[in-house]
Amino acid sequence: MSLNEKAMLVHLNISFWTARKYDRKISREIEIQYNADEAGRYNKILIANEYLANIRKMVSAARTFHYENTLPWNDNGGRLLPAANYFNYVKAMQNLQADFDRETANFIRVYPDLKNEAKLRLNGMFDEEDYPDISTLRTKYAFSSQVTPVPEAEDFRVKLNDSEVDSIKQSIERQVQNSTREAMNDLWNRLFRVVNHMAERLADPDNKFKNSLVDNIVDLCDLLPRLNITSDPKLEDALLEVRQKLTANDSQILRDNDVVRTKTAAEAQKILDKMKHYLPAA
Repeated sequence: MSLNEKAMLVHLNISFWTARKYDRKISREIEIQYNADEAGRYNKILIANEYLANIRKMVSAARTFHYENTLPWNDNGGRLLPAANYFNYVKAMQNLQADFDRETANFIRVYPDLKNEAKLRLNGMFDEEDYPDISTLRTKYAFSSQVTPVPEAEDFRVKLNDSEVDSIKQSIERQVQNSTREAMNDLWNRLFRVVNHMAERLADPDNKFKNSLVDNIVDLCDLLPRLNITSDPKLEDALLEVRQKLTANDSQILRDNDVVRTKTAAEAQKILDKMKHYLPAA
C-alpha cells in the first residue's frame, strides 16, 4: 500500500481571544519615569486570568493530544495521521472540541459582567475600545481539524514538458520519503525518551518517581503501533520487549522491591543500548 492509503494529513486550527492588549501610552510613561528608551512593552490584562483559565486548558489539551497522536510531516502545520489511529483521533478531538465550545459559551455569557469587573480593576487604564462587542468576540473563537490526502507524485498535473514534470515528481517523491523517515524517527525518539527516563529514575535507589513512570510507557506502547506507518518490524519488536520487561510491575512495586527495581533498571538500559542503533544520527 502507498503512504496515502495508510495515512492522511491533518491540520489543527484553534483560535481564541487572549484578552491582552499592548498599551503604548503606559509603556511610554514607564520609560519616561525611568529615563529609558525602548525598554519593553506593557500589556494590559483585559480580563482576569482566572476567567480564561479553562479555555486555555482546553486549547493546551487539544494541542497536546494532536501532537501525541500524529507524526511530523512538513513545515506548513500539517501532521501525518495514520489511518489506524484515525477513529481514536476523531473521537477524542470531537470531545475536546465540545469541551472548548462549552467553556467558550460560558465565558461569552458572563463577558459583560467580567468587563464591568475590569473597569474597577484597571481603573484609569480601562479603555472601552479594548473590548470587542459580543458578536465580534464570538468570531475570535474557533476549533477545527482539517484532513487532506498525502500528496503523491502521480497526482501532479500541469502543462510542462516531460523533463520538467519528471523533475517535479521526483521532488515530491523525495519530500514524501524524507517526511516518512522523519515521522518514523519521531516514534523511535518518543520511545527512547520514556525508556531513558525510567532507566535514569530507577538506577539510583534514592530517586523518587511518580506512578506515571510506568503509566506513560504503557500508554505509549498502546499508541505507537497505531502510528507505525511503515509497519517497521524493529519498532514492533522493541515495543513488545518494552511492554514485557518494563511494564510487568507497577510503580509501587518498583518502589517497594529493591530487587525488582534493580532488575527493571538493568532491562531498561539493555533496551536503550539496542535502540541507539535505530535512532537518527545527532
